[in-house]
Amino acid sequence: MNDVILDVKHLKKHFPVKQGLLMREVAQVKAVDDISLEIRRGETIGLVGESGCGKSTLGRALIRLYEPSSGAVTFNGRDFLNLKGEDLRRERRNMQMIFQDPYASLDPRMTVGQILSEPFEIHGILKSREREAKVKSLLETVGLKASHINRYPHEFSGGQKQRICIARALALEPSLIICDEPVSALDVSIQAQILNLMKDLQKKFNLTYVFISHDLSVIEHICDRIAVMYLGKIVEIATREELFKNPQHPYTQALIQAIPRIGEGKRRIKKSLGGEVPSPLNPPSGCAFHPRCPHRMDICDKRVPTLKNHNPADPAHQAACWLYEKQP
Repeated sequence: MNDVILDVKHLKKHFPVKQGLLMREVAQVKAVDDISLEIRRGETIGLVGESGCGKSTLGRALIRLYEPSSGAVTFNGRDFLNLKGEDLRRERRNMQMIFQDPYASLDPRMTVGQILSEPFEIHGILKSREREAKVKSLLETVGLKASHINRYPHEFSGGQKQRICIARALALEPSLIICDEPVSALDVSIQAQILNLMKDLQKKFNLTYVFISHDLSVIEHICDRIAVMYLGKIVEIATREELFKNPQHPYTQALIQAIPRIGEGKRRIKKSLGGEVPSPLNPPSGCAFHPRCPHRMDICDKRVPTLKNHNPADPAHQAACWLYEKQP
């Protein structure tokens, strides 16, 4: 049986919309709307979807950078959402985040040594000499030189900056890392190097990744399982091989068709997905994808489909679509 490190049940994150002189709440943005998910120790699970689908909000809600509106998160067997004070601080050492933009996530006034020492200072770990040795070891672990310890962020390239961010995430030896589009701000030539580094580090330190991206080709390269999100909900989840071989949800099919393939050129003529992601402030009724779906049926705008298995050959493959269910 697979060891579940993070168990998410009916997680929601709604942002209030306030107006008027008294700033009364007039509506809610349903950024994450009833997500249930099991993440297994040592795996990489991908969250993929267009901008505005809620994947980054979900990543932040999982580690309480955003406090969830409701739901439950169990981390390492503990009720994570109810932890407070020192218990929460201690548990947070086991989960870290790598942000999208390495330029913005590093303080330009601090040296690399100061940046990487900060987690140890905050948690009161190691003495000053031990911290310096640990920082140099972290730099070498991510493919940088120990002599870089006294340099400032502006002296590094974008790929090197992201290596520093990865080193910072590794500092406290976490078991779970949320990766929020960690290569999207980098040159294509550098992306593969960072992805391969992350895979090597995962094997070395038995890390679990939640990898957020809008790029399915990146997700295909690094992830073991993939959850496709649309307007705050998971619409399909499967292993990497099954998702690309047998995508079931029309939205997943459209995303896969949009991936550029080398050598196909003009022969690759596919019907592109029209329209844009609707506003989470006023989502469509029924299945949120129905205004853009080429297989829309009468039931689609009336009832919300549930995420369930439609493929007996692979019980782990689930999709939320009326297309595979018998209509009453």
